[in-house]
Amino acid sequence: MTDRTHGARAVALVGPAGSGKTSLAEALLFAAGATRKRGSVDAGTSVGDASREARKRRGSTEPNLMRFDWMGDLYGLIDIPGTPECAGDSGTMLSVADLALVVIDPDPAHLPLVAPVLEQLEGLGLPHALFVNKIDQARGSIQDLLEALQPMSKAALVARQIPIRAGERVAGFIDLALERAWHYRPDQRSQQVPLAAYLKEDEAAARFHMLEQLADHDDVLLEQLLSDEAPSLQTIFDDLVRETAAGLVVPVLFGSALNGFGIRRLLKMLRHDTPLATQTAARLGLDEGAAKVFRIVQGNAHGRLALTRVFGAALPDHPVLGDADGKPIHAGALFAMQGATTTKLHGAGPGEIVAISGTDALNAGDVVGIGTVAREAVAAGS
Repeated sequence: MTDRTHGARAVALVGPAGSGKTSLAEALLFAAGATRKRGSVDAGTSVGDASREARKRRGSTEPNLMRFDWMGDLYGLIDIPGTPECAGDSGTMLSVADLALVVIDPDPAHLPLVAPVLEQLEGLGLPHALFVNKIDQARGSIQDLLEALQPMSKAALVARQIPIRAGERVAGFIDLALERAWHYRPDQRSQQVPLAAYLKEDEAAARFHMLEQLADHDDVLLEQLLSDEAPSLQTIFDDLVRETAAGLVVPVLFGSALNGFGIRRLLKMLRHDTPLATQTAARLGLDEGAAKVFRIVQGNAHGRLALTRVFGAALPDHPVLGDADGKPIHAGALFAMQGATTTKLHGAGPGEIVAISGTDALNAGDVVGIGTVAREAVAAGS
């Protein structure tokens, strides 16, 4: 597997209310070293859900933006509540993401709530993956859960892991691509352990099923499987990246946000499988040197802020932007948002999510030019 850096990426956290999206965001921030202690929604110490109303309800009342660095790459998280109040704005917010991570819990009774989420993502053409949260509370089979969920998804749900159980408890997982086993350790890296003999038959069957799903869209891999030829790891990982980006498969991982189980493995998946910002720009039909506004927030200490994703060019502080009519827009300062906290930026690179102050001319859904495009807009408007 090639070890690559990809630049800034944006990941949207979506799913039914109560599935643990904000807790997962806190676990990702902590595992990546962005926070010294994992925040808790219930204890009122989370980076997200920092408003008075969210603290009171112990749940998301509005979208949250967060960011972290992982292995040299910058990630922006867009935590979108699963409440009906946010449904109308979610499409615009989702559109700028490179990948949506659908967070669900393992209770089969809650699965019908996932169907509209998957339908929306498919309608947007947005690549997505599935994270089964609260795996420590799971009592049934993950395979049964995915079989019940599969009719709700047009793309194949591809399990990247199978659980290791200790009685009724899920104690770890086997990575099906690497064929390696790990045991969970709370809020620490999982500990690699030998693959137990009693698990090898189940692992082999689950891995072959994963390869069959990938081979549905790769004739070379299909030929290798028919010839009993073992595919290389590079072939498997390349297929996962390509087919995820194309919306042909939906990778599935599991863990527990509250205990830190499986979070670092999820970070690795996000690093390698999340499409690039350039691919997202192509999906949106944007040229290089563009930015898309996806939300407006009011009542901040810095006034009205336009939450914006940058594509294809660097965005300077106090930028001059070009609107759709070729008129210049003189904007104010740039800020990074970490929950309710804003930090002044001196500029933003391609792929970054920023909050732009000092203009009433920008609205959610607007696409503006930067760099050469903005200069052309200034010249046309002068």
